[in-house]
Amino acid sequence: MDMKTFGYLYYKTRGYAHDDILKNAEITEEEYEFFEKNLQDVLKEIETLRPVAENIGQDFVRLTRYIYERESDQTLGVQRPDAVKARVGEIVSLPAIGTLTMPDMPLAKAIEQRRSRREYSQEALKQEELSFLLWASSWARDFRSTERMELTFRNVPSAGSRHPIETFLDIRRVEGIKPGLYYYHPIKHCLILYDNSEQIAAKIHEGCMFQEMISNAAVNFILTAVPYRTVWRYGQRGYRYLYLDAGHIGQNIHLAAEAIDAGACMIGAFLDEAMNEALGLDGIEEFVIYISSVGKKP
Repeated sequence: MDMKTFGYLYYKTRGYAHDDILKNAEITEEEYEFFEKNLQDVLKEIETLRPVAENIGQDFVRLTRYIYERESDQTLGVQRPDAVKARVGEIVSLPAIGTLTMPDMPLAKAIEQRRSRREYSQEALKQEELSFLLWASSWARDFRSTERMELTFRNVPSAGSRHPIETFLDIRRVEGIKPGLYYYHPIKHCLILYDNSEQIAAKIHEGCMFQEMISNAAVNFILTAVPYRTVWRYGQRGYRYLYLDAGHIGQNIHLAAEAIDAGACMIGAFLDEAMNEALGLDGIEEFVIYISSVGKKP
């Protein structure tokens, strides 16, 4: 879903008049007629589900209380999910964790000067700096696998060490790495090229509602959630933990960015449909949950 489609649906379902929809959604008369002809089923679905959505937050909190839970799939002996999803593509090596020179900024200083920074210089990140950011936020320092359980242990907390969050990188300015969308493998500590088409950067920018820090950043961290990795153990309550886990990662990105004289801005305002489509995700078994732009301070 692009911004024009979203705009049409957004203003149409809120009762805006024809001319106001054209103006606010920034669409032409021809585009309006196209949407009118082809999006009627979508409009009906939105109208049907809107009453459900009005109280979904309260229902989510109420119905994920322990009193409503059933036995988890883990308890029932269902096959455990993998700790890391298999991805295919060209492998790009990164500086090994053991070779990194860690920044000497005191933790208190990083906490004190942390800000949501939306403006960046055009300076590229060094590969060592990118490796450090990944060490702080996504790297698996240990991996254990048995028939009954598969776990990774990282520098961020996660409920039951399930670590359902996957990391994609929209690389724009990193020395020695071509721009494109990459997947970060937390065990092998390498990048896997996911999409280097000319359109991918623009798709991500649009999916983030054209927020300028996305296009100005050296790299954008795109965090996705694989819910069953946590739900397998905790049932529907596991959905609560997805957002907690993403928040832990976001704070580490912020602090690590400060330590290398860079800035970060966490982003929750994005078009779910557009971002999931850009990454080829179904939005159910895996979906974009959080985004962070990162770049050197101006």
